[in-house]
Amino acid sequence: MNDILKLGVRLFLFSLIAAAALAVTNEVTKGPIAEQKLAAKKAALSTVLPGCEYEQIEFENLAEGSELDEIFVGKDASGEIKGYALSASPQGYGGEIPITMGVSTEGHVTQVYVGALQETAGLGSRVGEDAFKEQFIGIAADPDTLRTDVDKISGASVSSGAFLNASEQILAYTKGTLGIEPKAGDKDAILAAAAAANGGAEAEGEAAEAAETEAAAAGATVYDVTGFQPFKVAIELDGEGKIVSVSVPEHNETPGLGADLIADEAVLGALIGQNIEDAKIDVKAGVTLTSNAINDALRQAASAGSEEAGAAVPGDPYTVKGMNKFTVYLDIADGKIASISVPEHSETPGFGADLLTEEALAVYAGQDLADAKVDVKAGVTLTSNALAAALDQAAAVNGIDRKKAEDAQPEQTEEAEKAEEPEPAAEEAPAADEAPVEEAPAAEEAPAVVEAPAEGSAKTYEVTGFQPMKVEIALDGEGKIASVSVPEHNETPGLGADLIADAAIFEALVGQNIADAKIDVKAGVTLTSNAINDALAKAAAEAAPATEEAPAEGSTKTYEVTGFQPMKVEIALDGEGKIVSVSVPEHNETPGLGADLIADEAVLGALVGQSIADAKIDVKAGVTLTSNAINDALAQAAGEAK
Repeated sequence: MNDILKLGVRLFLFSLIAAAALAVTNEVTKGPIAEQKLAAKKAALSTVLPGCEYEQIEFENLAEGSELDEIFVGKDASGEIKGYALSASPQGYGGEIPITMGVSTEGHVTQVYVGALQETAGLGSRVGEDAFKEQFIGIAADPDTLRTDVDKISGASVSSGAFLNASEQILAYTKGTLGIEPKAGDKDAILAAAAAANGGAEAEGEAAEAAETEAAAAGATVYDVTGFQPFKVAIELDGEGKIVSVSVPEHNETPGLGADLIADEAVLGALIGQNIEDAKIDVKAGVTLTSNAINDALRQAASAGSEEAGAAVPGDPYTVKGMNKFTVYLDIADGKIASISVPEHSETPGFGADLLTEEALAVYAGQDLADAKVDVKAGVTLTSNALAAALDQAAAVNGIDRKKAEDAQPEQTEEAEKAEEPEPAAEEAPAADEAPVEEAPAAEEAPAVVEAPAEGSAKTYEVTGFQPMKVEIALDGEGKIASVSVPEHNETPGLGADLIADAAIFEALVGQNIADAKIDVKAGVTLTSNAINDALAKAAAEAAPATEEAPAEGSTKTYEVTGFQPMKVEIALDGEGKIVSVSVPEHNETPGLGADLIADEAVLGALVGQSIADAKIDVKAGVTLTSNAINDALAQAAGEAK
C-alpha cells in the first residue's frame, strides 16, 4: 500500500513539474509567435492590396464546407475602398496551402500570396512559385472562367487542384456576395502600381526594421548570412539551448519569393521551443537560397552554443521526402559531387535506410551532377526518388542543366506517389518478385560468351546503364542470336556488375530471334537491365529489314486512346498477328514524364515481333496513364485481330 502511495505521489510531482514547464514555455513563446503571425498577415495584405489600410470584416452566408478563412477590406488614405483580401487554407497533398488573394473593386485579381508549404518539392511546392502565381494577376474575378485563365501544374494535380478550388470559392464570394462585376485588368499597370505603393512605404519599412534590429540585439544574437542577397537573422536562446525567437530584422530578398518565406509566421514560428542543435526549416522549392541562409544562421547559433559543435556537415542541405522527410547534404565543386551525406533520417532499416549509408552514398562522389543517376530500387522507390530529388535541387541551385536518363528516376506525380507509398510496415516485406539482387559469382566467373560467332558477324552497341557501357551482339544468317557479351562497363559492384557477370542471363538469349529477344528487368538493377535490352532493340531494328516480312496492305491502323491527354497510337501487324511496328504519331503528354516514355525507343521497339494477342508494355511508375493508354491500344488491336 505504501509503495502505491509513493508511486502516486511521484507521478503527481512529475506531472506538476511538466505542466509548470509547459506553462512557462507557452508564456515565453506566445509573444514572439503572435508577433510573427501579425507580421505574416501584414506581408500577405501588403502584397495583394499594396498601399492600403486594412480592416477585417465578417463573411456573410458562407456555404457549408467553405475553405475561406478571413476577409479584409482595403481602403486608401481618403477612405475609399480599393479592394478586398480573402484568405483560404485548402488541403493540399502535404498539408494546408495558405492562400491570400486580392480582388479590386474594378473586378480583377490583383495578386496572390502563398504562405509556407508542406507540398512535395518540385511538384506541389510549385503553387508557391512566381510562374504559377503570376497567372492570376489581372484576370477577371470570375469563378466561371478561372480554369480557362489559369493552368494546373502537370504532376501536381492534387496541390494545384486544391489551390484552384479555393480560388473559385474566393471569386464566387466576391462576385456573388460582394457584388463585384468581373473585368480583366492590365497586368503591367497592376504591377507598376504595386511597385509604386511599396516604394512609398519604404521609409516606414526601414523604421520598422531598425526598431526590430534594436529589439533583437537586446536579447538575441544577430548572424550575417547570404540568401539571394546578404541579410541578418536574429536568434534568441534560453539557458537550455532552446529557441525563444527567430527573426529577420534586415533583408532584401525578392518579394513573392524569399521575402514571403521570411514573412511567413509558420516558418520561423515553428522553430520556437526547438533545441538549437537540430533546429532547421524545410528547404522550400523556389526559395532554396533564402531557406539555406536561415539554416546557416541556425547552424552558426548551434556552433556558438555548443563546444562540440563546429564539425558542421559539409555541403548545402536539401530537404526531401522519402518514406519520411530527411535532409541530404551535398557539396558541389566544379560541377561534380564532392561529398554527399544523410546524417539523420528515419527511413526503414533494411530498405530505405540501406540507400543512405556512407558506403551506399559513396558511389556518387566524383560523379558529374549533370548526369548522376539514382538507380530506383524496387521496394524503396520513395527513398530512391527522394535522393534523386535532392540532386535535382542541387543542380537548380548551382545552375546545372541536369540530364535525366530514362529510368534514372521515374518522376512521380503526386497521385502515383500516393498509390505507391506503403503503410509504415509495408516496406518491411517486399513482394516475392522483388527479391534482392543475387550475389555475385566467384571472381573467376567472367561474363559468358557462348559459341564464337563467325568472323565479322558481331556488332558493338553503345548504351547507358548506371554508366555508359558497350554490348556486343552476334547474329547468325537467320536473325537468331549467336552470342551476347558486355566487353566494357563500369556498373556498380554488387548491382549492375553482378547482373553482367551472370552467365545464365546471356546464355538464355542464344538461339532467340533478335526481333523479340530481351532479358527480364531485374529489381534493383533496372538501369543495367534496360541498357542491355536497349542494345538488343537496336540490333533488332538493324536486322528488321532483312528478317521481317513487309506487312500486308492495310494492316496498319490508328487507335485513339487517352493517357494524361488524348493521343493516337499506330500499330502495324503482319499476316500472322505479330507486331511489325508501334508508334505514337500524335500526343500531348507531359515532357519529362509521358512524353519521355513515348520517346523511348526501347519501350515501343521491344513490342516488335510479339504476338498482338498478349503484347503489352510494363506500366511505369509516374507515367501510369500513358503506359495504360498504350496498352489500351494494343488490347484494341488484339480484339480486332481475333
